[in-house]
Amino acid sequence: MDLGFERILQVKIPVTDLQRSVNWYRRVFGLRLAWEFADPSGVTGAVLTDDAERFLIGLRRLDTVSGEPSLAGFDVVSLGVPSVDVLKELVERFDELGVEHDPLFDRGPGGGVQLDVPDPDGTVIRILSPFGEHAPFSGVEFGPDRAPTFYSTPRLQLD
Repeated sequence: MDLGFERILQVKIPVTDLQRSVNWYRRVFGLRLAWEFADPSGVTGAVLTDDAERFLIGLRRLDTVSGEPSLAGFDVVSLGVPSVDVLKELVERFDELGVEHDPLFDRGPGGGVQLDVPDPDGTVIRILSPFGEHAPFSGVEFGPDRAPTFYSTPRLQLD
């Protein structure tokens, strides 16, 4: 059923130090500050975007977010790039900037290649190359050595 959604427009990430995170996202991903949100306690949030405004990354001070979520080590968002060559260029850029990142990871048949970059709070920003041909469903199981194996029948019970 097509509900008319075109894309995910914004992802909002809780951060411990808003100023540090705004500067990091601007420097690492070349984003610009589009909006700030403030209350009497000061600036509590910001929205960053690319120059073409294709996507938005919202940052909120953790002390203003209910539930105090922790996303350290979790890939809350994936950004798409047009090719593996662009991923390789990003690795070079991150190395030049001294930005921590994982090595390129081949996700297997039809899964593309990924590059993970943790932000200052440890939240992982995943960058993906285009996916290749793949079946309508693919399961991936990671073994103790984190090596992926693939399966074709869902394990979840679908209604």
